[in-house]
Amino acid sequence: MNHYQSQKQNQQQKQGYYMSQQHLKLMHIMHLSGFALQEYIANEIEQNPVLETESEAEQPDAEEETKKEEDEFDAEILWEQDDEPYDKNTRQNNDNHYEAPVIQYNSLQENLKDQIHMLNLDEEMTELACYLIDELDDDGYLRRPIAEVADDYSFMEGKVVQEEKVKKALEAIQSCEPAGVGARDLHECLVIQLEKRNVKGSRTHDLSLRLIRDYYNEFVQRQFPKIKAHLEASGEELEKCIMYISKLNPKPVTETNRYELLKEQIIPDFEVTVEDSQLVVSLTSSEFVKLRINPEYATNANLNITNNSEKKQAENYFQNLVSDANSLINALKERETTMMKVMSAIAQMQPDFFRSGDPRELHPMILQDIATKTGYDLSTVSRITSNKHVQTPFGIFSLKNLFMRAISSEKADSSSATSLQVQELIQQIVKGEDKSKPLSDSDIMHLLKAKEITIARRTVVKYRELSGIPNSEMRRKQQMTI
Repeated sequence: MNHYQSQKQNQQQKQGYYMSQQHLKLMHIMHLSGFALQEYIANEIEQNPVLETESEAEQPDAEEETKKEEDEFDAEILWEQDDEPYDKNTRQNNDNHYEAPVIQYNSLQENLKDQIHMLNLDEEMTELACYLIDELDDDGYLRRPIAEVADDYSFMEGKVVQEEKVKKALEAIQSCEPAGVGARDLHECLVIQLEKRNVKGSRTHDLSLRLIRDYYNEFVQRQFPKIKAHLEASGEELEKCIMYISKLNPKPVTETNRYELLKEQIIPDFEVTVEDSQLVVSLTSSEFVKLRINPEYATNANLNITNNSEKKQAENYFQNLVSDANSLINALKERETTMMKVMSAIAQMQPDFFRSGDPRELHPMILQDIATKTGYDLSTVSRITSNKHVQTPFGIFSLKNLFMRAISSEKADSSSATSLQVQELIQQIVKGEDKSKPLSDSDIMHLLKAKEITIARRTVVKYRELSGIPNSEMRRKQQMTI
């Protein structure tokens, strides 16, 4: 019997998606606002001894500074002070001298991460939860889709992370304080707050939880008779529920419950000024120029190791640190370049607003418009504009508030209107109505249609409520009481 072995070589072509370490870092830091980015950089510097700031590099050595102070010490002054008679009153005044205490403020992210580390989670789930915390918006909401977060985290870790695992990590965050943090929408935020109250034996609480959890859409649409029938509640009980729900916080993180003083002050990422009728866009800070690689670790010349094996391991270790540091520095540079292009495109599309500061001057603009103008992916534009603010001569504005969809018009050649402009039109219509016979939402819808603005009645209700205008029945009752 002949035994033989054969080797065959097959060539296969597969499609894959490879992301460099720099691109992974870039995707993560794109979403971070200025303050969150400073925290991220500080954490990277702490973990990577190769990284340092220029200010640290310029500081003199501690021992040299101490020696210099000792050399400059004047013994004659000490002798003269010791010669002076003891003054009890002077000593008492010194003892009573007040020094303000140093107060340490923790950021929302730090506070949430501290709470996560106190939970009984495994290491992988803890890291995933901390990653999710950095993705939260300033008001505590998670507005990124779970699938998108799972993909980004999978790319960063180099392994597949299922959406279910991301949801479990999010549930851990939602168990933290303040109540409602980590919610993905207002409905979920209210449910979390009601569930955390856990008021036993309170019918109002139980009915309110059922109302928000099971009949939220009916509640938003004010279908109160239908809600009463489903809950088997009286009109008085429903009124108590509405009052109970109205005391909930629509935003988990507000000015009254922020954990740090700096969070109460919005730090803008961009600045747009007008110079000689031209708009000038600039960044308020440049983070990457503050970072550098410590020259002592740039080469392996300072490794005084004789053992070849240990020396090789040390060389590989420091090479990896230098590589990570370079990736971060390059990612920060690319982030700033991307930010400048995106902000410049926004300024070009909204010149009237930046010259007047009037939100009514905003033109219809969506993320896809900026993506097309800059050539960046839609997700990149979304990350850049999320949690970012711009300083203008008229105040600080959130970038997300500069994006507005156009309201459909019947005529193709007519100029599109934004939601703010439609709200202003509704205010003008209500202001000029017959107070004894207030216009219904359907009437307002038809009047807008006559002005070549076609929107649904429910959209009229939405814009009317955003403008703080009561419905026709309430306006009629108000007029009767005057």
